[in-house]
Amino acid sequence: MQLPGTVAEVPSVVNTSEGVQAVSKERVRISVEDRVVYATLIAKPEKIFVGRLHRKGLYRIGLHDPENFIANHRIKLQEVNLNDSEMNVIFATSENEGNLDAVNTWDNQFLSFGMFQWTAGGAGKPGELPALLKIIKDSHPDNFQHYWGQFGLDVVEVGLKTGWFSYRGKKLISAVDKSMLREHIWAYRFARAGADIEVQAAQIRHAANRIKQFLYVNSSKLNGHSLADLITSEYGVALLLDNHVNRPGYVHSCMVAALDRSNLSAEELSRGSDEDEQLVIKNYLDVRETYGKYPMTDARQRASVTRGYVVDGIISARRGSLVSDTVA
Repeated sequence: MQLPGTVAEVPSVVNTSEGVQAVSKERVRISVEDRVVYATLIAKPEKIFVGRLHRKGLYRIGLHDPENFIANHRIKLQEVNLNDSEMNVIFATSENEGNLDAVNTWDNQFLSFGMFQWTAGGAGKPGELPALLKIIKDSHPDNFQHYWGQFGLDVVEVGLKTGWFSYRGKKLISAVDKSMLREHIWAYRFARAGADIEVQAAQIRHAANRIKQFLYVNSSKLNGHSLADLITSEYGVALLLDNHVNRPGYVHSCMVAALDRSNLSAEELSRGSDEDEQLVIKNYLDVRETYGKYPMTDARQRASVTRGYVVDGIISARRGSLVSDTVA
């Protein structure tokens, strides 16, 4: 384990029954002062803030917010096949989430990163973060190699949603193995990557891919319809995405309850008017505040933030305003 105040060198790699031990090719000194973690490059003795100690690891809020990136790099995002409507939806959702260089290593997911806090996954489970890194590896292999590959971290068995990390060829499955991701040197590397324009663009792209994962899937709960058949405004989809990021298992059930409160069937809403969609959205927002054993976090405040983007003219509440190229 990388100890505070020590220099990351290139020792021999060790795979033992006690887990994979992280090593580094960088000459970086990790130090902890007053519960704040710093990294210092040996060649440039300037302390770099990494994060603050918390529970089993650290947390880093980050400096690079998605809203500014989207506003200033629309051409870059068009290069990764996002259109203006999709960018608007992500823009309106991102304020409720994290920064592009946010990192957490303190909870049972071992390591979380980026605007949607994609995770390495709990013990014995895949995570969404490897799926993000697969996008970076495929589209910008040099960037992937620079931040992760040269230090032994890779991704394996990656699908559309989730995958696994591997270290020096060993798939990280158990809590013992995944615990290496809590080491401060990895938080430093991910934080650095989060300031890279290509990694930032990949995050926005991956966030938009999340829409594909749930919006266009036909559901028996909705009598064979998809959510995309029912909610077609940028505003409505931004609210659904916000819910899906926070409580993904609740979205369809909340919509079913909202339809019931609105006295509309899924079929009727699929052929409905602006007024029909707005009625269902109003009831949906009421439902999601209290739905489930663990209701959506700060649901009312999050909805208010998203609504502000309609008031400011950034997203549209008009039915049919979402234009998406992410249909499966």
